[in-house]
Formats: sequence, C-alpha cells, structure tokens
Amino acid sequence: MNYKQLILILLLCTLNLIGRHPFRLADPSLPQVIAQWPDGSGQTKTTNRYLRYYPLFHFKTSDFDAHILPNHTITFRSNSSETVSGKKLSSLIEHVKKEISTKRKKIKKGNLLEHFIVLQDKNFSYGKSCGLIVLAFKEYPFVVKLFMENPDTILDFHATGIEPTFFFYMGGGSNRHLSGFTRLANRDYIANKIQQFDRWANHVELPRKWFWLPEHHKNIVLTGKNVGGLDHVQTEIPSCYAIIADKMDFSNQLTLFSPEKKRKVIMQLCSDLELSIDPHAKNFSFTEDTTRKQFKITLVDTEHFPTMVGLPKKYRFRNHTEWYLFLVDKCFSDIYLKTKQDMIVAGKKSIETHHI
Repeated sequence: MNYKQLILILLLCTLNLIGRHPFRLADPSLPQVIAQWPDGSGQTKTTNRYLRYYPLFHFKTSDFDAHILPNHTITFRSNSSETVSGKKLSSLIEHVKKEISTKRKKIKKGNLLEHFIVLQDKNFSYGKSCGLIVLAFKEYPFVVKLFMENPDTILDFHATGIEPTFFFYMGGGSNRHLSGFTRLANRDYIANKIQQFDRWANHVELPRKWFWLPEHHKNIVLTGKNVGGLDHVQTEIPSCYAIIADKMDFSNQLTLFSPEKKRKVIMQLCSDLELSIDPHAKNFSFTEDTTRKQFKITLVDTEHFPTMVGLPKKYRFRNHTEWYLFLVDKCFSDIYLKTKQDMIVAGKKSIETHHI
C-alpha cells in the first residue's frame, strides 16, 4: 500500500465521524430530506448539513418532456440511409432494465445481456440495482446511460462506490442520478456557446441525445425541511431513466497533436465553456476530418460539471495540474474546514451553484 492509498483510506474513514457528544440533542435546524414513493411507502430520512436546495430540488420529471426519445424513425449518425424506430430502442431498454434487476451480480461475472454490452459499471451496485450503468446496443449505433435509484439509495452515497462520496459533500447532496438531468440542457448550452467562438465553431461536435422513461415509470418524492432557507420544499423525480446518445466513431484518431497539446486544447476549450463540462481527457476524442482536412473534437460527456462538484462561480484554469489542485483543495475544504456558521449560511441559499 502506497502513501496515496493510505491518505485516501484515512479521508474516507473519517467522513462519518460525528464531532458532538452522543447525548447532545439533535439540532432541529439541520437540513432534512425525506425520500419516499408517491404512496408514502419506502420512506427514508436523511439529515445532513451538506444538503442543498440545488441540486436536490431543482429538477423534476417534467424536465424530460422537451428531449424525450421519439417513437418515430431515427437515422444513424454514421449512415443516414439506415434507421431504427425509437419505439424499438425503447422496448430493448425496457428489456435490459428487467435483465439487470433479475440477473444482478451474474452480469458482472460475464456479459449475459441479450441485446447490450456493458461499457462501464463503476458507479453501479448490482446487489442493490442502483446507480449508473453504461451500455451499448449490440445491433444499433447508440449508447445508453441507465440510471436506477429508490428511496433507500437516492441519498446513500456509500451505495455505489468511492466517487459518489466526494460528489455528495462537494455538490450539496449531488449524485449521478441528479446530475444526469443536466446532460441534455447542458448539451444545448454548449452547442450554442461553441458558435460564439471562431476557433471552435467548425471543430467541435456533439452526439445527439434523448431522455428515456420506462413505460410505467415510478417517481421518487423528495420532501425537504430547512433546505434553501425554506421550511418546506418538495419535488418528484423519476426513479429510473436513461439517456440515449449516438455511438461516435473514434477509429480515425488524430496523431498530429501530442498528448500535451491535446490537454492544452481541452483546458482552453473548457475555460471558454466556463467549465460547464469535466476537463478530464477521457471525455474528449480528437479525430481527423479527412473531407475538410481539419481536426475534430468530440465531446463524449455533457454532464454539468459545476453541479457535480458544487462550483458557485465561473472559473478558468491554465492547465490540468492547476485544475486538479483546485479540486483537491475544494474537496478537503468542503469536507473538513467548513465551520458550523459556514454551513448554516450555505444551507440557507436557495441557489448556491452556478447552473444552466
């Protein structure tokens, strides 16, 4: 075990330490969120100073309406002469949702899904059937990000790995399920913003994206007390949803740019976009447009980065090292260096994070 792993373990082990006398009465002014099904069952209560109005109560199920997956024919991005109906894609997602819920850990041991390949499952719990799992259709050029939660797990940052722990504390209760709601609105924002810069307008491309809801979807009701300076606040969000996106062709990788040059371009692009996306290199693909004889940057992920890590204002960074150091400093400060008064003031703000 190296020193970096030891430091990480020590940080994680101290996250749940309670710095108060065990017989001291609970503070009635603490932010509290109750998650339950619409009929009142499955009620789970979370009391924590880190709970914030944004993102917990900013989103609702009706936000999906403008970007819902259509039932009609959808053309393939790579070949417009080939098509598939949205209804067909929807039925296959319904099927894989049931497969995941029934096969559970068997999927992790071997690729047992009938119509899909698992691309990523690091933030998914097979045992609890919750979190985010990324899939690719075997027969169609589309990728599916499937989000699944229930009242017991929606605010349980321990359920799906290490990353969600940091997102919870940095983002005021944020998690992948909530930040997923930002992906399409942020995509539209980025598409419009890109056109304002001549250096990016012809070089950046984005995959098409749609929201999907199960045929008989079930909402989770979130009810807040002492959140955002409000005595009572409530919203309903889908317990299960998906984002369908074009599967991009990355075969013609650009070799003209060195890795260092690519990182520099990525940080410049993200700064121009007000850090609305995660500058991590894996979220960008550099390819060569042989027709126009120019490079293309494909933005793989359009998750709103400020929502995930609780950025209250716009930032610019010169390089990835500067960005990483800022995140480490913010994470440590958010978790360990905030005073009780800092938390009270932050908790009373209805909108704390710069958002789309």
